[in-house]
Amino acid sequence: MNMLIAGIAIFYGVHLVPLLSLKSRLKNSLGELPYMGLFSLVSALGLGLMIYGKGTADFIPLWEPMSGAHWIPIVLMLPALILICWAYLPCSMKARLGHPMLQGIALFSIAHLFANGDLASVLLIGSFGLYSVVTIIRLNRNSDGKASKVVVKTPAWNALGIVMGILAYALVAVYHQQITGMPIPH
Repeated sequence: MNMLIAGIAIFYGVHLVPLLSLKSRLKNSLGELPYMGLFSLVSALGLGLMIYGKGTADFIPLWEPMSGAHWIPIVLMLPALILICWAYLPCSMKARLGHPMLQGIALFSIAHLFANGDLASVLLIGSFGLYSVVTIIRLNRNSDGKASKVVVKTPAWNALGIVMGILAYALVAVYHQQITGMPIPH
């Protein structure tokens, strides 16, 4: 459990750096690319510790998931992955939705909390959901209602995000046990 908690602290700690004046000082002293490389490296370290820590943590039940709750992530992961794909494309859905990456991660988190009731899962999955929701609220407050600057209105980009989300969903469905160590219940 200690590795999981350390990973959470490192991963979200580095994600707080852009909110502080420390970011500009680091970018000025290191340069843009080295700063981004360091940010990515520390983020990957934190994520790795989170995953390893979750895999080695003792199973401490907090609640018993509802009967049939395993279907909630099966259903909600498709729209979650489509949202995440739209975040990386110059599509009009960014302007319409505002924060598709964060919305997709929040949806992923909510869906998986229904199906997992142990402490390590709640810490790992819940931290992603909490971070996403808090960041959406913070960004909406700071934007004064301004929409995304994405101006591409070609429906092809929106459709590509849907196709990419479906492909990602299929890959996760096939390789879920290899990725997470847990099979998708039937």
